[in-house]
Amino acid sequence: MIFFNKSVYLVDLLDGITDIHNHLLPAMDDGSPSLETTIEMIKVMKAIGVKNAIATPHTMEDYYDNDAAKITAHFQETKLALATTDAKGFIIGAASEYMMDGQLDHIIETETYLCIYKKYLLTELSYFQRPDHLEDLVFKMCQKELIPILAHPERYRYIKSIERFEDLKKRGLELQLNLLSLSGHYGEEAFTKATSLLDKGMYEYVGTDAHKVSHLEKIKEIKIKKKQIPSIKKLVENHKLVFDL
Repeated sequence: MIFFNKSVYLVDLLDGITDIHNHLLPAMDDGSPSLETTIEMIKVMKAIGVKNAIATPHTMEDYYDNDAAKITAHFQETKLALATTDAKGFIIGAASEYMMDGQLDHIIETETYLCIYKKYLLTELSYFQRPDHLEDLVFKMCQKELIPILAHPERYRYIKSIERFEDLKKRGLELQLNLLSLSGHYGEEAFTKATSLLDKGMYEYVGTDAHKVSHLEKIKEIKIKKKQIPSIKKLVENHKLVFDL
């Protein structure tokens, strides 16, 4: 009797993607602490099929004093430092992961943001408390003709219903899946929501959100059920249509 595998490795479906959410730039936030770690992270990214990356360090009021000028300068320094290594050319640009806080309001007004590509802006929320001015911030971004991408929506504990996600999407937010969420790394609730959002085709993009080598090693080991393959393929195809960089 022949037994067929009922699951496949997620990375087999990722070949050639541009990673639009990661913390590769060294010593800028809670991601890579050093150039050596960045090089090791890039090595594993290549092994799981990532073609290249836009680095997205945090911009977060009272935690990380990153701004467009600082991030751009650090990216150029890192790019130069990587030029003589096997990681040369892998980080093709730098943007930021913007926390939707009071500081972001000012950044939007003054247009001092860094987009991932064209008008695509990567944003995030607090994991535990919904900002009172969420809808207002989304409206302001859309007024600037930005396309706000909400990172790892499956991880926000206070957004529980599919209807709430649908409302945010109608307001202009697009959704980015953290690949690690499909491993249970962030807990059962995040895993369940990620699976549900994926099955319903509500994600537009994917990202590693890698802060360290171990995150990427875990992604390498993720297995998905065969019934999820069409959803993953469709998501990856959409991601590549926008971010074929």
